[in-house]
Amino acid sequence: MNYIKNILLVLIIISSFFHVSTAADPVKQLPEISKDHAKEYGKIIVRDFKGRIKPMNTLDLEVLRKLSGKSEIYDQNADQAILGIIMFPNQWSQVPLIKIGRHKNIRNLIKKRGKLGAYDDFFDKNGNYIFKDLVRKAFQTETRDRGKFEKELLKLDERINIFNMLVNQRLLYIYPIPYNSSQKWMSPYEIKQDADSNNNDELYTYYSKLFPAYNTSIGEAIKTNNWDLPNQIVNEFRENQISNATNIPSNSKFKFELLLNKLNIFQRVRNIYGLLGFLVLILFFIKVFKPSIFLDKAFKIVYVLVFLTFLFQMTGLGMRWYISGRAPWSNGYESLVYISFTTMLAGVIFGRKSWGGLAAALILSSVILMVAGLSLFDPEITPLVPVLKSYWLTIHVSLEAGSYGFLLLGAILGFINLLLMIFMKESNKSRVMKTIKELTIISEMTLLAGLVMVSIGTHLGGVWANESWGRYWGWDPKETWALVTVLVYAFILHLRFIPGMRGIFTYNFSTLFGFATVMMTYFGVNYYLSGLHSYAAGDSIPIPPSVYYTALIFAAISFFAYIKARKLKIN
Repeated sequence: MNYIKNILLVLIIISSFFHVSTAADPVKQLPEISKDHAKEYGKIIVRDFKGRIKPMNTLDLEVLRKLSGKSEIYDQNADQAILGIIMFPNQWSQVPLIKIGRHKNIRNLIKKRGKLGAYDDFFDKNGNYIFKDLVRKAFQTETRDRGKFEKELLKLDERINIFNMLVNQRLLYIYPIPYNSSQKWMSPYEIKQDADSNNNDELYTYYSKLFPAYNTSIGEAIKTNNWDLPNQIVNEFRENQISNATNIPSNSKFKFELLLNKLNIFQRVRNIYGLLGFLVLILFFIKVFKPSIFLDKAFKIVYVLVFLTFLFQMTGLGMRWYISGRAPWSNGYESLVYISFTTMLAGVIFGRKSWGGLAAALILSSVILMVAGLSLFDPEITPLVPVLKSYWLTIHVSLEAGSYGFLLLGAILGFINLLLMIFMKESNKSRVMKTIKELTIISEMTLLAGLVMVSIGTHLGGVWANESWGRYWGWDPKETWALVTVLVYAFILHLRFIPGMRGIFTYNFSTLFGFATVMMTYFGVNYYLSGLHSYAAGDSIPIPPSVYYTALIFAAISFFAYIKARKLKIN
């Protein structure tokens, strides 16, 4: 009996411990906004600090991604989470929400191991900001002299400030002032500051009472689960915005933007391309090394799925074009999405009867979209810088960036051919060589299309440069490397006319390493060289070690492929 009592006592102690831990968990204490009401709140019109007018849902997604790198957190979508932060800052300041970064010194200062930290973690017991002196010192350091610690610290400081601006309602430019000549939009914070000086103004009076009333209604709705009053306030306020604001986008554009946010097209397409790519790659190797297995029907089904996904991606680009009112390839994120699109376009055109070509295009497009989704690239729709406000953006950039997809596909086909050479034996030589020659022909077609596009794009870029800067050519780093790319690929496509260099190995080796010129034109110039073509650049980043490892792997594969080509006398 005593033994049983002891066991029960231990179980009671353990259960009480977990009960206390759960009760003390700040995440469990978070008030949850109704999803239906959050959806209505997301339709409010807001003007961001760059001057773009958009749905609140878009701002909420951008802010949450900036704070935490996520589109949803703690089973709450962006609208629920951001509205919760605004209305219940005390509760949200205690939950891990702000992305800390990877630098160990920053983690050690706040004594956190996880990826996220709570807002309160960055302040001591007296309410003092623990990074105050370090941030001041980082700002005083010249940009070129800032190390990784300073850069990570300033990014973290920006996230903390964004959270603070949310709490103080300084990010919410939701009040249009109709009688202001420049159509000024104000935040609840500014309205509150100007309330005394405009207490006789009917609109200011309405605005100054609106947000406190909305805040109270949210608190009551959470208690009673009746969201009629908050919904009514939001709908009334949106009607007021439409009647008082000028130059706001059409209702159809707002609906399309909300739909684009909901569909999350490019992330879904990335996942589908990745799954289909690995499936086709497996089927491709089965077809090469086990030709007795009949897979033509499976290939047709997969191709139809690929084509439908490609149309879905094209729809996403079209929606983004319609919403922004400009070609969707003017910044780093958009250019990567567009390059993924053109890579898949090349795959759909030239991979119609080639398993290897289609597999390469699918995996490439998926990887490019994955890179676009990293924190280095902001998916926000931004206004154009003045020099890009030209119809040449649609023509020149579409040809230049579009060519990269075709040239990249050619490089990967070259890589696949080098791998096939390594696995080639005397017993399967004829069968594998047939596949290699087929992929080489497709590679030549994709490179030819890419060369035509990059050549025309470079020439038309000179015309645009004359319109913008008064000269056709100035040997700017981007212009120089675009020319290098044209010359290198022209040389690669003429290798077959040069005695001693017309072999299949030489061509595929050249296509693989020739793509380094495109990487330098797209990434190297934007991030490491100063010039006039810096519109799509992000933060300056060190060369990742993976670049060196990748180059070594490619060199090793090329070496073994060369040995095998010499041994089997491949021409």
